[in-house]
Amino acid sequence: MIKIAAKPSTFFKPFQTILLAFFVIALNACNVFDREEPTPVYFFIDNFKLETKSDNSQGSNAHDIRDAWVYVDGQLVGAFEVPVTVPIIASDTVRVTILAGVKKNGRSDDREIYPYYRAIQDTLIVTPGNIDSFFPKISYHDSTEFKWIEDFEDRTISFEPSGVDIEEDSIRLTFDANEVFNHSALNQVSGYVEFDSINQRFENSTISKFTIPSNSSTYLEMNYNLESEAQIGFYAYTQGGDLIDRVNVLYLFKTSGEWKKSYISLNEDMSDPRFANATFKIFIYAKNFSDNPNARLYFDNLKLLHF
Repeated sequence: MIKIAAKPSTFFKPFQTILLAFFVIALNACNVFDREEPTPVYFFIDNFKLETKSDNSQGSNAHDIRDAWVYVDGQLVGAFEVPVTVPIIASDTVRVTILAGVKKNGRSDDREIYPYYRAIQDTLIVTPGNIDSFFPKISYHDSTEFKWIEDFEDRTISFEPSGVDIEEDSIRLTFDANEVFNHSALNQVSGYVEFDSINQRFENSTISKFTIPSNSSTYLEMNYNLESEAQIGFYAYTQGGDLIDRVNVLYLFKTSGEWKKSYISLNEDMSDPRFANATFKIFIYAKNFSDNPNARLYFDNLKLLHF
């Protein structure tokens, strides 16, 4: 007699599948918990230091580098606000690359690798559990073009009055150690604007017009300490000198007595097709919205740069 195995009821199939899956997961879980976790190596990354050329061709070494973008063997580990200790799963020899990150246009929600700073690269023999420390010193890429630098240290001002119906039209110089940005033997002068009860609006633009390559990465760096709001932008001109447009780029809020630095991206606006073959002047505009009719605006270390 031939015996035929009984066909399992289809009602029990889902239950059997679930039960089998449960046992498989349980067995794998045991293996996971029994597995020894690897010990990371730690990278301590201190605050950055910017080194500039002694001939002042690159301007001040003032910076606001907030983040370290860390790559190991070409793979991004992450972006970390410095100083920071980063755990890395690695052993033997690794290639470490650290890039300087800034807040684009001063925005905490728009952080990027600043393209003009060199990367720091090193090859390390690492030991799990140990701490390797980095004290990053960076510099500008040699290919960086500095179109304009204004730090006021030569006691001259490369701005002139501009705009329509502007009342307070001059940037002045201050030598007061309590007002100058990072006052030292190398930093003795800053520029400032002072409103009064009658003159409550200001605009100056650069005396020079600048040629910027089309679609070039272009930034304006600047330190500022504002008792009222200000705007940064540019005028665009034809090669014949006719005005094409006036463009507001960034609105700066008052800083409550604190010096700040911004990395202001210009290429998104300057790459407008209307400005093909144009020349540009940078402007600063302000209207006093503070409660103080004699509010002051301080500026220093302005740099216009591109590749």
